[in-house]
Amino acid sequence: MSSKNLSRLALVAAIMVVAAVIVHLLVNRPAQTSQTNAYLIQGLNLDKVITIVISANDKSTHLQRQGKTFVVSEKSDYPAATDKINELFTETLDIQTKELVTDKPQNHPDLEVTPDKAQSIVEFLGPDANAITGVVLGKRTDNGDTYIRLMDSNDVYLCQNAPFVRTDPMDYIDQKLVSVKRDDIISVTVTDANGVTYTLESEPNSPDVTLAGGLPEGKKLSPRSTSVFTAPTSIRFDDVFKAGAEPGNPTFNHTFICRLNNSSQYILKLAKAGDKNYVSCSAVFTGPQEQMPDTKDSDEQIKKIQAQSQARDDIEKFNHKCTGWVFELPKWKADNLTKPLNDILEDIKPKQEKTGDTKPAPDAGSP
Repeated sequence: MSSKNLSRLALVAAIMVVAAVIVHLLVNRPAQTSQTNAYLIQGLNLDKVITIVISANDKSTHLQRQGKTFVVSEKSDYPAATDKINELFTETLDIQTKELVTDKPQNHPDLEVTPDKAQSIVEFLGPDANAITGVVLGKRTDNGDTYIRLMDSNDVYLCQNAPFVRTDPMDYIDQKLVSVKRDDIISVTVTDANGVTYTLESEPNSPDVTLAGGLPEGKKLSPRSTSVFTAPTSIRFDDVFKAGAEPGNPTFNHTFICRLNNSSQYILKLAKAGDKNYVSCSAVFTGPQEQMPDTKDSDEQIKKIQAQSQARDDIEKFNHKCTGWVFELPKWKADNLTKPLNDILEDIKPKQEKTGDTKPAPDAGSP
């Protein structure tokens, strides 16, 4: 064989070797380019989700569907906040992959995408607790990316927009209990365990409040009275229990009543057990019977009728939310709702006469 043919064979062999290497690399490289900016969860029918399980660090929260809403199993099936459920769905379904990191299960522990090491896990279950899909969120990188994978997949991706998943049961409950405007409050009445009662009333066109029936002699209202009067503008709870299941068997022997200018009246029964404070709530409408606006009514009268109708609706929703439940309050808020009369009074300090040098009056006989 001529040297020319040998050269050609050598060249062909070299090309075949290079081609084989390229084919090997193409076949075995991670298919990450096709996963860039792809949604991790695809095709999830939210109507099929019956249970959502959020877990982390051996703790878990179960959100169970009841009709069109969800309840929190760990809180005796107290209703979950719809906006927080929607937020969880949206943030989870918006997770996008950045690049494939590994498909080897042995690498999962180092990336913290195993059940025992994950920062959080969100599972979506269908009827009979059958798994639909789920997301495991693992360790964060130095640049803020997060390692993630589907529960039924070994593929681990980097994610740039991984959400912070809340894992406490109370994170999925609307903790707002009472929230009214300061200007709408007409009066508040506080009654202690001994039946001692006082009422603070709003002064017309003034931020000040007065004590109904007048002040004791030598006394005035302290700034603490404002904290009592404005307490209903924002009451939030820390925990919730089925009525009768609250710890410590507390006795509800304090009452706080808030009256609004739309004929609404909120009634709070308060109790203390150990270092915990509890409240049970109800509301009533004290205005006239419901009426429909008439074409002969003035604009002012129509607005008043509409306001009262809205007040009835608000009271109905409030009672639906509160009936059968007891709420744990933060201590500072409970203190403002049960403050005794002596704590909102202070002594009037006597006016001090001005002192200083005075010019003596001239003698009558002085020229």
